[in-house]
Amino acid sequence: MSTETIPAHPEDKKLYLPATGTWSASHYLLDGKSQDAIALAQASGRPLLVRGLPGTGKSDLARAAAEYLERAFVYEVVTARTEPQDLLWRFDVIARLADAQAQGAGIKTGKADPTNTKHYVSPGVLWWAINWASAENQLLPPCNANAQRPDKALKLSNGETIVQQERAENKGCVLLLDEIDKADSELPNSLLEVLANTGFRLPWGDEEIKAHNNHKPVIIITTNEDRELPPAFVRRCLVLNIGVEGDFTTWIKERARVHFRKPIETNDGRPSLSEDILNKAARYLQESEKNKGDSPKAGLAEYLDLLRGLHHLAPDDDVEQQKWLERVHQFAYQKHVTTTR
Repeated sequence: MSTETIPAHPEDKKLYLPATGTWSASHYLLDGKSQDAIALAQASGRPLLVRGLPGTGKSDLARAAAEYLERAFVYEVVTARTEPQDLLWRFDVIARLADAQAQGAGIKTGKADPTNTKHYVSPGVLWWAINWASAENQLLPPCNANAQRPDKALKLSNGETIVQQERAENKGCVLLLDEIDKADSELPNSLLEVLANTGFRLPWGDEEIKAHNNHKPVIIITTNEDRELPPAFVRRCLVLNIGVEGDFTTWIKERARVHFRKPIETNDGRPSLSEDILNKAARYLQESEKNKGDSPKAGLAEYLDLLRGLHHLAPDDDVEQQKWLERVHQFAYQKHVTTTR
């Protein structure tokens, strides 16, 4: 029997995540296992399916991957109404109808031509992720589509501004398809060919959207397991399971310390919280699990929410934070129904 040891994963990395879209600026502890999964996804060209309980940081993993790889970040939060075509492009029927009616009345509205379908098409997230420059060009006049586009620029913690298109053209994109299990199974199945070829053909003319400079996007897909994903789709993905490894208190505090410095540490812009606050908040979280029944499980997200609340309720005042913690922890952790007489 071989006694060869398994090589260790790289050391954890603390990353700053710039504000983008509806997400505010944050921090993230990218552990070594996740770094290796991201590296393999980039090297193999396969999407990375991230599984784990809600609130364990699956969505922020994609933001962290973008900063780790210095790539542009593009995302779509999937819902039950998301159609497969929406990820490729959207057609603005209303704008086309309005232009057609105006043209019929002899009113000139712009350069868009209602008889030209392409003038009313805006790129979806897969288009942006595969070829950012082509998506930008599509939105130039005479296009008259109501476009949803990624942020053009992001601001880093040092105040430096990064231009997303430059990142996309130099290194490519990271695309997050968040909560894909919310959609019908038709959606993941429809992605198989696009993901395999890293490209697609537009429905007009012979134009094909392919990766710019052969920079294939790193595609990260999250699921909360609300609906089983098609086996054919899962087989074509790499899979990363996110969850508590080792001691729970140690695991959750390590992630909290990325967001909150110790009071004795130099002020680096992060709020401070004492070790005692982190320990007690973690203990209350563990105790809440004993009475949760079949209710939603509180986790890392709720833990961080509680800590942020304590900081804002009593900034840099450990005594007051202790008092607030005793009074309000149940509101963050208690998800089950209770009855009182």
